[in-house]
Amino acid sequence: MRIAVLGAGSIGCLIAAKLVEAGHEVLVHARGEHGAILAISGLKVSGVWNFEVAPNQWTVSLDEAVIHPSMQKSFDQSIITCKAKDTEKLSQIAALITDGPVLSLQNGLGNLEILSRFVFENSAVGVTTNAVKRIAPGQIEWVGKGSISVGGPKGEIFAETLSMFDTGHSEDLSAIIWNKLLINVAINPLAAICGVLNGELRTEPLISQAESTMIEAANVARLLGVEVADDQILIQNLHSVLESTAENECSMLADVKAGRETEIDFLCGQVVARGEKLGIPTPLNSMLLSQIKALR
Repeated sequence: MRIAVLGAGSIGCLIAAKLVEAGHEVLVHARGEHGAILAISGLKVSGVWNFEVAPNQWTVSLDEAVIHPSMQKSFDQSIITCKAKDTEKLSQIAALITDGPVLSLQNGLGNLEILSRFVFENSAVGVTTNAVKRIAPGQIEWVGKGSISVGGPKGEIFAETLSMFDTGHSEDLSAIIWNKLLINVAINPLAAICGVLNGELRTEPLISQAESTMIEAANVARLLGVEVADDQILIQNLHSVLESTAENECSMLADVKAGRETEIDFLCGQVVARGEKLGIPTPLNSMLLSQIKALR
């Protein structure tokens, strides 16, 4: 099968490498020096899994160049793994290169709504707790093995495509997105502001701050009718993720260090916006939103 992975950063490269290993024809769409190295030298994966992709084992397209006409409607599926700020651009590319289903495997709320404008009912959404970091252009480390869950109109198709990750399928789309969001708002902003690895959030006063921020967001989800676990289960899940990704530098911290735009508007920003519509305060998420924005 011909599958395009659009926005191939750390997670995207891991997904693409696993698809190559499974025998699929893979297109990787990336940018900058990282994209150039993927095209010229391929990819090296270390950590949980050691694997190399030779440059002739996949096709690489660069974000700085236009999509070649020969690629139009030539892929069976597309998987978008970019940061939320690039969702619209890559959704347009996905609609251009495939008539098949498109999966948004991203952080935050709002990505599926953007994707659906371009591929309508041919969409799916997924979340992953796999911890992956880029250690150099063309090199990633799979720091912690996690899970992938998918849902949406074409979710079952991607559960099969990504079966090598033991991907689960769920009919409850909102729960999939919100449960990942809860982990993200608990970890990413605090780690980015304090400049620490995930594991360092397990100590006071940071762990209490992380837990409280997550519970605040969970209360918004519940008022919206989203089914999330009770507070104690959510806290246990948070501690489990912090344990399994203790040595991981979260993507928001990496973005802040590099002076890049973060995904805070699609994380805490979405919690704040939905809280305002409901008429309930979200002071912890509001504070983290403003603090991350002040770092840019």
